[in-house]
Amino acid sequence: MSSFGEGIQMTPLQLGALASSIANGGTLYYLQYPRTADEKANFIPRIKRNLNIEALLPEVRDGMLAAVLYGTARLSYISTDEQALGKTGTCSEDGSRLGWFVSYADQSHPKIVLVVLMRGHSSAIKGPMAAGVAGRIYRKLNDENYFATHSAEARTPALVAGSRQ
Repeated sequence: MSSFGEGIQMTPLQLGALASSIANGGTLYYLQYPRTADEKANFIPRIKRNLNIEALLPEVRDGMLAAVLYGTARLSYISTDEQALGKTGTCSEDGSRLGWFVSYADQSHPKIVLVVLMRGHSSAIKGPMAAGVAGRIYRKLNDENYFATHSAEARTPALVAGSRQ
């Protein structure tokens, strides 16, 4: 978690996979995209590697929670037990801007990883704006009882593109 990431290249899905490993205690999964109903029904997460990060996770999670409660990610805040933890980022070069936000919810039984990436030429494109988009998504999921209906599952969030777990 640093403020300067010059030279780092990562797709939003890779960033989501990293957030998933923070949420689940250090397991990095292969990114998979089940395309049919049968593939979804028979989906099995595949472990890519186990990261030795458990000792670092309490501080990282505290920082991600503080970003949501008090910092640049506060527009993602949802006032439930399923509070998201997240990290924002803003990059600019030659008039083009990126604003991103990566997060997972809920803290005790992670169920979903969300990555919002915004790109444009407006100075409004920033990480906090992406966090606001994520906040609207989380609040909509909460209004639809997504977290309540998935609470019994308590699965480790393996990132699956295009699939709500």
